[in-house]
Amino acid sequence: MAQVSEQDVLKALSGVVDEDKNRDIVSLGMVTGLQVKQGHVAFAIQVEPERGPRLEPLRKKAEQTVHALPGVLTATVVLTAERPASQASAASHGHDHGPAHGRQQEPLLPQVRSIVAVASGKGGVGKSTTAVNLALALSARGLKVGVLDADIYGPSIPRMLGIKGQPTSSDGHSINPMRNHGVECMSIGFLVEEEMPIIWRG
Repeated sequence: MAQVSEQDVLKALSGVVDEDKNRDIVSLGMVTGLQVKQGHVAFAIQVEPERGPRLEPLRKKAEQTVHALPGVLTATVVLTAERPASQASAASHGHDHGPAHGRQQEPLLPQVRSIVAVASGKGGVGKSTTAVNLALALSARGLKVGVLDADIYGPSIPRMLGIKGQPTSSDGHSINPMRNHGVECMSIGFLVEEEMPIIWRG
């Protein structure tokens, strides 16, 4: 079986054009986090937040293009959007809570290379299922993956990953994530019994 390389993937993606800009996604610098391992390819397409909802066809085309390459077993492509720092500052209602002028802000999670958010304004559409499948797929490609289940109403990630029990703390200040199937996970579901009703305060 032919071995596919990052150069092969980028060359193929240079034929995928962003119709809004009439240029390919490689020359536009939209391809990020490219990982190629044993025929498994994963990467993200960086887009502007306002364009994200209508660029699913572009994502599918990129995924199909890569999957068609000789030697590619699977292709995982996600859209990711990050608001520029200037826009984020403008959206903070004029309050400056950032670093002093001239100082570069330290990354909150320097050990994390990429963050993929899975969200929806509607319940029961498969957010948890999508998040778990994506995490397992990336882990199978040799990436170190963690899942933060931010659902406080119906946390289901522990059940989907087959994890039971409660997390521990090694220093009394931080909580060690639970782990199964090569994926680390933290969820409010670990902190209460599965059938226990909860009344949230605050």
